[in-house]
Amino acid sequence: MKKRTTALADKTKIYDYDQFCKLIDEAKDSHQKKMLISDIILILFYSQKDKPIFGRTMLIKQLFLVFTEIMEKNKIETQNPKFVAHNFGPYSFTVMQIVDDLWFSHHLMIEGRKKSRKEAFSLTENGEKRAHELFTGLDPGLQKSLKQKRIGWDQLGTDGILNYVYEKYPKMTENSKIKTRYKGITWGK
Repeated sequence: MKKRTTALADKTKIYDYDQFCKLIDEAKDSHQKKMLISDIILILFYSQKDKPIFGRTMLIKQLFLVFTEIMEKNKIETQNPKFVAHNFGPYSFTVMQIVDDLWFSHHLMIEGRKKSRKEAFSLTENGEKRAHELFTGLDPGLQKSLKQKRIGWDQLGTDGILNYVYEKYPKMTENSKIKTRYKGITWGK
């Protein structure tokens, strides 16, 4: 039986069943190459799975750095996080909505006083299982890089990570309410 593709007058193509299945498989393969924001969030937490991230500012800055310094640097295609220059530097409404969705779906746990540095974000048991699958599927070099970066960012603390981000990504501070607090440090004379 010969495979047929038919084109209608409006240029809509009609495929036979086998061709259609092949196109669906190709679309699935190309979609799976792009990492989802939710996957990247879970991977960040799993890189130091026993340590929560304290405060939304720290969380969003670490996620910004994962996208800019790890995913882009390693040419890993990701879903667009849509970071914008906002009140406290780079911010993504999309990413924070996904964080809330992960909490709602019992992948993340949020404890402590909301919108403070005492608010702690961590993986739940379900989140850890999913994150383990994702993390172990990554290249070992990328796993190591994520672990090292996460340790470094945690050690910086909120003020340190803000200073780092503000100095390295000045375009993301254009609308910041606190940018004067984090002017560049001049070493030496």
